[in-house]
Parts: sequence; C-alpha cells; structure tokens
Amino acid sequence: MVLLRDDGIYILLKEVLDNSIDEYVMGAGKTIEISVQGSKVIVRDYGRGIPLGKVVDVVSKMNTGGKYDSKAFKKSVGLNGVGTKAVNALSSFFRVESTRDNKSASAEFEQGNLTNQDLLDDTSRRKGTKVSFIPDEIIFKNYKYRNEYIVKMLKNYVYLNPGLTIVFNGEKFYSENGLKDLLSEKIAESDLLYPIIHLRGNDIEVALTHSKTQYSEEYNSFVNGQNTTQGGTHLNAFREGLVKTIREFFGKQYDASDIRKSVVSAVAIKVMEPVFESQTKTKLGSTDMGGDLPTVRTYISDFLKTQLDNYLHKNP
Repeated sequence: MVLLRDDGIYILLKEVLDNSIDEYVMGAGKTIEISVQGSKVIVRDYGRGIPLGKVVDVVSKMNTGGKYDSKAFKKSVGLNGVGTKAVNALSSFFRVESTRDNKSASAEFEQGNLTNQDLLDDTSRRKGTKVSFIPDEIIFKNYKYRNEYIVKMLKNYVYLNPGLTIVFNGEKFYSENGLKDLLSEKIAESDLLYPIIHLRGNDIEVALTHSKTQYSEEYNSFVNGQNTTQGGTHLNAFREGLVKTIREFFGKQYDASDIRKSVVSAVAIKVMEPVFESQTKTKLGSTDMGGDLPTVRTYISDFLKTQLDNYLHKNP
C-alpha cells in the first residue's frame, strides 16, 4: 500500500486537510488551524461541519463520503471521503468532532475501531470540523513530523487558494496573488529575465518566467489543489502549448529545448473527477477536463494561444 512509505505521515495530514480545503473552496470558512505537537496532529476548520448523524460513518464506512451529489465538489480533491477513512484506519488514536446548528457530535477510534461517541444538544462552539489523530507507530515506525515539510505543503495550499489563511502552530500563511507568489518565493527578482507573467482563466492559472542563472526547466504543477510532483497530462500539455505559442508568435521554428531552457513556471488546473495514476495523486492521468469542456491538452493549448499571445502583444 502506497501510504507506508516515509512520506506516509504527511499524506495522513494532507488527506484530512484536503477536506477542510474543499470547505473553503465551497465558500465555507476562511481559516484553517493546524497543530502538530509531537506525534499528535489536530486540524480545525470553520466550514459547515459534517452532518451530525453521519460523523461516525463518514470517517469509518466505505462509500459514505458526502461529496457525490454536488457539482461543485466534482472539482474537489478529497473526492469521496476515502482519505479520512484511511487516516482513521492507520492511526492508533483518531477523533472527529463536528459542530453545526449549535449542536456538536464527536467520535473516537483506536486502530479504526470506534471506542467512544458523544452528542451535545447545545454548544456555543463555532461551526466546523476538528480532526485529531496519532499515526500508528506499528505501521509508521520511528516517525517524526518535520515542520519544514509541513510548511512547504501549506504554502502550496495558500498559493492555490488566494484569500485562505492557514495557521500552523501559531504561524500564519496567506497569499494574495496565487501562483505569482509561488514563483516570487522560488526565484529572486534579480534572477528574473523579465517580470513574472501571471495568467488566470476559469479552471486554469499559469505563472511563468525565465531565469538568468539556472539552465534547467522548473515546473510546479497542480490539479484541483493537489501538487502533482510527477506531472501528468496537464504538464505535458503546458510544455507543448508554451513552445507552440512562442513559435507562432515569433513566426519561427525555434527548437523546443531552447524555448524551455531556464523556464521557471507553475500551472494549476481544475478538472471534474480527475483520474490520478496512484492514490497519492502525484501524477494526472485524465485526458478530459470533464463536463462540456474539451480535452486537457486542447484546453491548456487554447488558453496559452489566446492569453499568452495577448500578453506578448501587449508587453513586447
């Protein structure tokens, strides 16, 4: 099972966090609080909260995710709640607490087995969901959460969700300019060949520049808020579309490797019901955007052909 590699403990955190991010995307709750003290992880959002009667089912029974019906959730990351069930099963201690309509319900588990549940008829707590868990040391031997890995992950989340605040052990993370901020952090202004080009569409966002000092190509790719470290169909389409647009704009058959050399870029798309090549979701396999939209390749190619071409005309 893929979760058992060294990065497994971070995937547990990510699976819980993805559900809170989905709430933010739906317009519910602008702040997510995360605390990691030793081996215990706590994630608290201020979204709508899990329906109180479903609290146990959502984190322990298969095919009980709350996201099948809603169209908006078709572009979510934690698509059907499988993630939290896996976290529950792989934790020595797992607690979920949901608050909505001034009522609260909680459930506690050990190694995925229900040990306690509670229902409060009256509470002044703010609505939302709070999940606490301790990864099982029998499965994840001698693990230790490293703050720098978590910080890197959280920065990506705020770049992809401008306006969202994530507070981690008291430190705030926030981005106003999305992927432009991501590139600004990765590359010093003095190393830029030209100012970062930042383009946004309905289901796509692109930031790119070329570096004066590095020769290799650098890509940061995302699907539905998920960092696809191994790329996939969207990254292939972006690399292809970039070359095509530059060639057409200048009317010259430049070599593809010359165009892409020293590029530093980020591309994020939203796909309906994305297909990834593994449960860790690091490589996109989808060829279609979903709904009545064209293929991923056509969609990205057309976007660059229009938006990047326009940009180049306006900024010679």
